[in-house]
Amino acid sequence: MGMNIPLFNRLKKSIHREIAMLQDEVVDIIYSVSPEAVFHGGTAIWRCYSGNRFSEDLDFYLMADEKFKEKFFEILESHNLQVLKYKKTENTVFSKVSNGRAEIRFEAALRNISKYDSGFYEKTDGSSMGVFVLSAEDLLLEKMSAYSNRKLVRDIYDVYFLSNNDLSNESRKKLGNFAKKIGKPLDEKTLKTIIYSGAIPSFEQMLSALKRRCIT
Repeated sequence: MGMNIPLFNRLKKSIHREIAMLQDEVVDIIYSVSPEAVFHGGTAIWRCYSGNRFSEDLDFYLMADEKFKEKFFEILESHNLQVLKYKKTENTVFSKVSNGRAEIRFEAALRNISKYDSGFYEKTDGSSMGVFVLSAEDLLLEKMSAYSNRKLVRDIYDVYFLSNNDLSNESRKKLGNFAKKIGKPLDEKTLKTIIYSGAIPSFEQMLSALKRRCIT
């Protein structure tokens, strides 16, 4: 079974392995600074829902108080990690973190999310850590919105991947409306560089699957 093979061994590119290990470290740090943080986005799909698409960014919902930056920087420094960029606005925190070999982007939307699940984040070494994460259904809705806005193949792939879960009739209807009006991605050829196991579907194959899974 593939799930018994540590993620490190399943990733084919050395830079993906480096990024994945750095992600593990930073996710752990985020939860030590903000224990109520809720994970979402592409990396949450990959690590918490057994995805097979490599994803670079860490996306969270959290409430960053005035001590967040100080604690975040302090722990990063104790791990010998460097902050390349840190910007806080009224609604978001954006940071870029490096270990000298790889760098990742961390983005937090500063708001409380009341609806989320307790889940497990698969680490690179095959172990796992407990996290709070959006449900597969909420991630699906988020990814449909993302694809509508930016037309990136990774978002339609995530919709295709997540739509294979058990969905409510309401979500299947939303999927049907989505499938009726979407156009081709702007970067379809890049999908093969981020799927590290299994078949790589074309846009037409993904759209056909979505139409089978939805309620029109």
